[in-house]
Amino acid sequence: MNGSKQREAMSHVDKAWLRMDSPTNLMVINGILLFDEQLDFSTFKVICEQRLVGVHARFRQRVVESPLGTGRLYWESDPYFDIRAHLSRIALPAPGDMPTLQALISDLMSGALDPHKPLWHFYLIENVGTGCAVFARCHHSIADGIALVRVLLSLTDTEPDACPPPIPNSARHANLTNPVTAVLRQMQQAQTMVTGIAKTLLYEGFQMIENPAHVRELIQAAGVMGATSAAIVAKLLLMLPDRASMLKGNLGIAKRVVWSEPIDLEQVRAIGKATGTTINDVLVAAVAGALRTYLQTNGDPVVSGEMRAMVPINLRPQDEATTLGNQFSLVYLPLPVSLPTPFERLQDVKRHMDRLKTSPEPLVIYQILNLLGMLPGELADRTVQMFASKATAVLTNVPGPRQLLYLAGKPMRRILCWVPQSGQIGLGISIVSYAGGVTLGLAVDEKLVQDPEAIMDAFTVAFAELVTMVANYPPNKA
Repeated sequence: MNGSKQREAMSHVDKAWLRMDSPTNLMVINGILLFDEQLDFSTFKVICEQRLVGVHARFRQRVVESPLGTGRLYWESDPYFDIRAHLSRIALPAPGDMPTLQALISDLMSGALDPHKPLWHFYLIENVGTGCAVFARCHHSIADGIALVRVLLSLTDTEPDACPPPIPNSARHANLTNPVTAVLRQMQQAQTMVTGIAKTLLYEGFQMIENPAHVRELIQAAGVMGATSAAIVAKLLLMLPDRASMLKGNLGIAKRVVWSEPIDLEQVRAIGKATGTTINDVLVAAVAGALRTYLQTNGDPVVSGEMRAMVPINLRPQDEATTLGNQFSLVYLPLPVSLPTPFERLQDVKRHMDRLKTSPEPLVIYQILNLLGMLPGELADRTVQMFASKATAVLTNVPGPRQLLYLAGKPMRRILCWVPQSGQIGLGISIVSYAGGVTLGLAVDEKLVQDPEAIMDAFTVAFAELVTMVANYPPNKA
């Protein structure tokens, strides 16, 4: 195969995310899988060979520039690819508890990926209590968060004894210079299995995650795409930067991550049913309550008004569940941190979420992201900063599988993930549901937020207030 056939032009949207990298905000999607038992590293490596690099060529490709100096970028097969350069096995220092793991993840998250290699790296972290963790890092230019979560979960099985057979010793330590030597024999079988798993994983998402075609239908209706786009672009340009608060400011290099204990998804669903709201409405309202408490505790006036979060919206059709690349958009969601009661916050979140479900904004913003990939570097940077200034946080809601999953035969107890924050946004909020539980994860810039545990504690209290609210009042008077 000659060099030209090994290259694939990078899309403008993917290029936009690659160029958004900055020393203070890396465009890397981070995910962690937690286990109560130790995984076998050799088995884990085989699974990655079969289901990751053996299925998705992007994980064997590096980014190169056009030799003609046009600024065009390409995905090119890495002639030196060796999966061992992308898998690390490390031991968590004593005492091996969750705070120690969170500190290690924070350190790893703050480091950049090697730009001369395929832009991903997985860590098997051992001695996490009696178990271990898998920490996965993939650059946003490879794919968006929804796609990468599906890829990550495609390493798992629905049964503990479904672990793939080992690769023969002769191929186990091979340098996979040509696309995955011994694994090629199993690629077709693996692709079929991965696709089947991915289609059953995600549920209970935003309406536009469940039905991305809905956005396109809205735009195409009445044939007013041009006028609609112009009006939305004008609105976005005229939108003022998000209000000043202690959560906005100049960023540093160091990041910190923390996460909550799971809360019962059925409890969340019961609150939604009693109040005529959705699971997403309830969880976002609890986040708003937590941020309100944090601001008040630190003397930051909440009367200044609502605070905006950027929310990724999936535009990928369901029949393209396992394709990579970036097929998503962003919308601005107001968080009602100024409202004093849980019921007021919940109703305000519902009102804004209902509006977004019928808005054509996501597809228009996707076109803006596509344009960013075509702009000169300095102009693109200024545009990113302008749009990022209109939000304080990035908020993602990742609906995961209902059932317990297994990796290398071991049950996966928890899953978390964080998408990057662009520009000067220093707060990432991730809500992930899995196997009947919901976990909140925070990724913060340490220069802005030194005590993310306080926000986490406030989230627990805010959710408890919603539970109490529903328990004390009839559903129609909550």
